[in-house]
Amino acid sequence: MKIYAATIALFVVSTSAFAADLSPQSVEPIAPVVAPAFNWTGFYAGVHAGAVFGNSELLEYKVKDTAFIGGAHAGYNLQLNSNVVIGVEGDIDYTSLSENKLVRTLTLAGPRDSVGYLNNYVKPESEWQGSVRARLGYAFDRLLPYVTGGVAFGDERVTYMQVSNVIESVSYSSTKTAVGWTVGGGVEYAIDDHWVARGEVRYTDFGKPDLNFSIPNNDGLKSSFNEVSTTLGVSYKF
Repeated sequence: MKIYAATIALFVVSTSAFAADLSPQSVEPIAPVVAPAFNWTGFYAGVHAGAVFGNSELLEYKVKDTAFIGGAHAGYNLQLNSNVVIGVEGDIDYTSLSENKLVRTLTLAGPRDSVGYLNNYVKPESEWQGSVRARLGYAFDRLLPYVTGGVAFGDERVTYMQVSNVIESVSYSSTKTAVGWTVGGGVEYAIDDHWVARGEVRYTDFGKPDLNFSIPNNDGLKSSFNEVSTTLGVSYKF
């Protein structure tokens, strides 16, 4: 009888221990892996292209032109602890601005009562331009909206032509390197740790440089030139 009772007791103890082993065990929670925020500090370089909308004025004549603009840019960003990003950037561009506009037509008396004409044309052109600018933005991790502004420079060539079928045609032209200012803004997005896409809009005013050519009775002419450019680009962050 004592052996039987001892056997039952041993069975109960063993079953309790086995059940305890099967009870749910507490598990330490695993912390989620959080990717570090993107940091904009560093040098970068890239290319961009888009459209430029130019406005020129010579004498009382105004000329508008829409053309291609494209080039390269490079700069440096510094991201502060407040997520404010400051930097400096330079760019150099090719443009296809060249608009030959008929601004005035005069009727002239030709030989033997024929009718002649005198057409007046203004042709502003610009093949290259560039800028050196400061930048200020605020980083939302990989998204960076920014404003920018600085000094702009570029070539400006203006041609004034008088074309006639009864008198000698003449042409006056001058080329200057104009210096002005530019201001605008844009947004950049870091695709990964190195490649950054961007879009930018800027207004540029090249001032009123002296043209250094003489149209009769109009010495000391000045020509104004300003533009709005919209570009898309990509940069590589080193």
